[in-house]
Amino acid sequence: MTQKLTENEQITTVVFGDTFALYSDDEFEEFIGFLRTRFERNGIPLSVFEGKRCVDAGCGGGRATILMAEAGASEVVALDLSETNVETTRMRAEQRGLTNVTAQQASLLEVPFEDESFDVVWSNGVLHHTGDTDGSLKEIARLLKPGGWMWLYLYGSGGIYWHMVDWVRDRLREGEIHVSECIAQLRLQNVPVRRIAEWIDDWFVPVLQRYKVDDVRLRLEELGFEGAQALERGTHYDTSERRVGAAQEEIELMGDGDVRFWSQKTSPPGGGDEAKLPDAPDGKGSFWDDGPAVLAIDPALDGVGMALEQLEQARGSEAGAYRIMVCGLVHSQVRTLLETPGPFDVPALETRLGEIAELCEAFASLGA
Repeated sequence: MTQKLTENEQITTVVFGDTFALYSDDEFEEFIGFLRTRFERNGIPLSVFEGKRCVDAGCGGGRATILMAEAGASEVVALDLSETNVETTRMRAEQRGLTNVTAQQASLLEVPFEDESFDVVWSNGVLHHTGDTDGSLKEIARLLKPGGWMWLYLYGSGGIYWHMVDWVRDRLREGEIHVSECIAQLRLQNVPVRRIAEWIDDWFVPVLQRYKVDDVRLRLEELGFEGAQALERGTHYDTSERRVGAAQEEIELMGDGDVRFWSQKTSPPGGGDEAKLPDAPDGKGSFWDDGPAVLAIDPALDGVGMALEQLEQARGSEAGAYRIMVCGLVHSQVRTLLETPGPFDVPALETRLGEIAELCEAFASLGA
């Protein structure tokens, strides 16, 4: 039976379902590869899933479900708010001949399973979109048996990446751009599927909360995960990975890093809520102020914003398409520099943002 969804939940299912379904087999395999890299660099063998009953809480396109199933899990139950994601995950499992996978629609605020039903609980980049990160964390933690393990990924507070994302979200909100229109425009621009999925997630999901590592660590300990420690290593572009051994300016640019935990449930929850995950007044989770290294790009971003307004005034009915294109260019510059070895190159970003502003001004003059 189709679950009745709130307006925000309906938007969320479109944001994630419509984009994850675009992945080709090769792109999907690459997507799984990032998870394998994170396990390997943190010294966690995939054998941890052998013979275990696992739940993928917010399965998306099914990459973690497939990872655990192929690593020898006795059963993997995939849950997602999006019917499209549920069907995509089933399809992926059937294509690979996996008989240890089931998938069903469910909200992570009310999971239809009893306490201590699973040996492994997996939640990767999901809870911060639910509108109740703390409540959904408590809900999935109760599913885990004592001695079981949880993989948890939440967006980390601060840094140049989220500073840029907030700028893009503001621009798209001002332009009243619809998510489906944006997906179509990006596909017409031949943007790689992986980029479309990443951008649409960050640009349109209604709830986008970020948390400090210590806030999450303290809450996990209160929920029975004694000694929980965040994972420091990741793929080459993960902000947590870039912080390792970095200079102070680079650490500031990366914010608090990615919030990833692989933690064992050592006891039942204590019952208290003293370490309940915070929700800053702006709806962004933990309170965080970015420092000078991040704010230094604001003049360049402001320049792009003003040039974009001129372009839209000149182009009229084409304004929406140009707004999407410019937002994609800005996002792409930051992501590309994150994926480039070495310290994040702020001057290169400022230069490229200046070039984007000049292009907008040039196109605006053509339409005058």
